[in-house]
Amino acid sequence: MRDNQKFLEFAESLKLVRKTRIEDFIEDKSIDDIYTDLLPNNGIINKLNLPRTTLLIGRKGTGKSTIFQKSQKDLISNKKCISIYIDVKSLFDNSTPEIPEEAKKLSHDFHKYLLYSNLVKEIILETRNRLDEFVQGSILKKILGFDHEQMLSINHELNEIEKSIKDVIKNVDVSLIQKFKSVNESSKNKSGKAGIKISETPGLELSTDSSSVHSIKSEFEQTLVRYLDIKKSLINNLIKIKEILQIDHLYIFLDDYSEIDEGAQKIFMDWFIAPLDNLSEDFVKFKIAAYPHRFYYGKLDNSKIDEISLDFFDAFYSFEKKANISRMETLALDYTKRLIKKRLNIFFPNNHWEQFFDIDEFSLYDLLFSVSFNIPRKIGYILSYCYESCLIHNHKITKTAIENASQRYYTDVVLKYFLANQFVSRPFADKISNEHQFELLIKIIERQKINSSPVNRSTIKGKPTNHFTVNKTISSLLDNLELNGFITTYNNVVDSTSELSVIYSLDYGLCKRHGLNFSRAYNDKILKYFSHSRFNMNVLIADYFNKTQIIRCSSGHEFPYTMLENLRLFKMKCPECIETGKISICEVTISNTDIKEQLEAIETSQNKKVTFYEFQVLDYLKTVNKTVSSDTISNALDKSSPTINSTLNKLNEKGFVKLDIEVSRKLKKDFYSITLKGDKFVTKILELIKKITEEKKATNIGKKL
Repeated sequence: MRDNQKFLEFAESLKLVRKTRIEDFIEDKSIDDIYTDLLPNNGIINKLNLPRTTLLIGRKGTGKSTIFQKSQKDLISNKKCISIYIDVKSLFDNSTPEIPEEAKKLSHDFHKYLLYSNLVKEIILETRNRLDEFVQGSILKKILGFDHEQMLSINHELNEIEKSIKDVIKNVDVSLIQKFKSVNESSKNKSGKAGIKISETPGLELSTDSSSVHSIKSEFEQTLVRYLDIKKSLINNLIKIKEILQIDHLYIFLDDYSEIDEGAQKIFMDWFIAPLDNLSEDFVKFKIAAYPHRFYYGKLDNSKIDEISLDFFDAFYSFEKKANISRMETLALDYTKRLIKKRLNIFFPNNHWEQFFDIDEFSLYDLLFSVSFNIPRKIGYILSYCYESCLIHNHKITKTAIENASQRYYTDVVLKYFLANQFVSRPFADKISNEHQFELLIKIIERQKINSSPVNRSTIKGKPTNHFTVNKTISSLLDNLELNGFITTYNNVVDSTSELSVIYSLDYGLCKRHGLNFSRAYNDKILKYFSHSRFNMNVLIADYFNKTQIIRCSSGHEFPYTMLENLRLFKMKCPECIETGKISICEVTISNTDIKEQLEAIETSQNKKVTFYEFQVLDYLKTVNKTVSSDTISNALDKSSPTINSTLNKLNEKGFVKLDIEVSRKLKKDFYSITLKGDKFVTKILELIKKITEEKKATNIGKKL
């Protein structure tokens, strides 16, 4: 019983979040004892500890906060630097200012910029307070041996920082309130004349408020520029502290940075990070934990920063410099083994943890990698679920138990968070609603179910369908699904049209839920299997966005089509615009135009690469105008079966032909027919040939005359 409880503590220790300390779980152990680097020879931590501003990029649960703890611990022994830690999410949540009575009637957007103004103050005060804590710490005094005069000088500079920023933000807030009280009064006086105007695009908006958001933003920025001199308010004082302490660097660790919105990140970057990084005479170095695709770079000098990725493909691909998937898999499995074994040996020093598993050691590590793709927190959840489903009932943990736990994690954590949480983290550049992202995912899953059907013959055991490919150019459309754990980038490949494509893997628990077999593409044979055209989702994605109806207002806010009846009750007024003081009318339209343009560009590029053999096959299918077997096409065109099958795969990938699943299943042969897209393409080519022929004929007649 006591050992089972120890196992639960072991599993929970892998789920640590933010600044939670390992010491809270294990007595007499520190971060040094439990830290396991993702790369061999401490490749991650050694790079992070360098005196350079560094972005540590990884999805939720990849261990960013743990790595920060280890780095700060390492830096204690360096007498030429000090470090401070700021939980950005908590700082932002606690930055809500007390709105003055006179400002309460002003717009929601105005309140937002008061919050941003207060955020600037809180950032700088937090930096000042963390520095004060560090300087006052007895460890630092003992190490550096400060005298009384030094302490007084440091305290003076810290107090100057606090006084300066409080005065600045007070002036900013007063100026903003006065300005917008004036604007508000002016708007009221003109409201009788303003009325409602009709814009060129369908929608209604109050003419007095149409530019209010931009006006508030512009005024806020101008006011900050007018009052806030960040060098005078902070940087100069920090440099004086540097001289007093006789140190080289101040490391500022910013954790959970991507948990704040893009607007708040812009304030953080433009008024704190970038100025300190660029103007502090090489003194301040930032270490920033961020999610993929949720980081605003602003004026940060990319040539002076490092980026470290913790996600499977980016981490090991960068390390390897080329996509050697076998080597990447070896490195990844090695990390899983080191992580689990080191942690288990801490909780079970007598090496009797094997009693909990009815699975051999290698298979355990291999399976834990498959279900997690090396996300420690996910492993912790899955093993904690196994404790509940097996150990408390005195059953050992089996392969099936781990698989079922991965499905539970997908259902209870990934899926529930994405569908139910209105504040779900999204890539900043993402323009697709979560509802449409999920609909697209379901269509991919449905395609994979077809791919696993008996008609698709394969020598690969189990006929796995967890991998699929997407053209690199449009892979950003799936960033939101990857950020939230539905899929993982596995590799890059050149597809049959010589275009760079991304191989994704569906989540193990997702596959379990939908009855899809899972296999990692760890060798050339399986990689070739997943490179088949039926696993290419370019056409599926293009069709989805070409047909998907959405509701969009004139300001660009999008809503799923299912909200149509609700919006009609409110005369199609956009709820997002109403919150900002505007009124705009929504209308039903086809999904994102710029996405469609991207897809059309890819299609045009692919069409230019159609070979003569491919055209021959298309021309034949257009001529017979029915579903025929690949063998029939081979005989008709006098080409070998492998050549025809390869050609049909490429045409299928481009959406020019389609496999007739039902007929193929019944007759146990591949039967194809030309699509409408393929038919139009052949017609266009034939017309072009006819035109060229007629022009040549006319030219020859002219020469004879």
